[in-house]
Amino acid sequence: MANAGFVAVLLLLAAIAGTRRMEKVPRSFWQNVAEQTVESFHHFAVNVIGPGGEKHAPFLGTLFVFILASNLIGLVPVFSVAAPTANLNTTIALALITFFYVQWQGIRANGVLGYLKHFTMGTHPLLWPLMVPLEVISELAKPLSLAIRLYGNMYGKEQVIIVLVGLAASLLPIWLPIPFQFPILVFGVFVGFVQALVFTLLAGIYIALMTQHEEEHAH
Repeated sequence: MANAGFVAVLLLLAAIAGTRRMEKVPRSFWQNVAEQTVESFHHFAVNVIGPGGEKHAPFLGTLFVFILASNLIGLVPVFSVAAPTANLNTTIALALITFFYVQWQGIRANGVLGYLKHFTMGTHPLLWPLMVPLEVISELAKPLSLAIRLYGNMYGKEQVIIVLVGLAASLLPIWLPIPFQFPILVFGVFVGFVQALVFTLLAGIYIALMTQHEEEHAH
């Protein structure tokens, strides 16, 4: 978890750099990057969630940036830290934060009764004893799948890199350092981006399903 704190500090410093001495017509490189990033997440949130989705952009943006940075930092030799997302504790924490955020937004959007009605899926009351437990289990399975998917991909990638580094060290002479792990490092950048995107996209979909449930039934 210390590695996750290290990533959080780096992102905090980047945020300070992007918002320091802000101007209406930005000339600073960091302010331009910050504004483009915020605008991109606003478009992303609206496209995934629909109208009103922009209010969830700060949460989704923070989620994506933190996961992406956590995925990639383990690939940077100068930091010499393992990817925080290769630790199940970190991915479970992220999944639980997402789970409680989604539930809270569902209550805010539909009220307590509307939120509870979500678990009946608009079925006949006679089917509620069957549907409600299934929906509760389905809802509880979402954070578990988010945590395991992210952890499995990042942990597996790191283990492959460790094996290849050890293979290169044992089979090759010192004067011939061939980086067997280099293709995996390159692929790791792609995997890190995709996993951050998938986690954030699913979070956005869960928010949309929970907050727009009543509107869908009305239609």
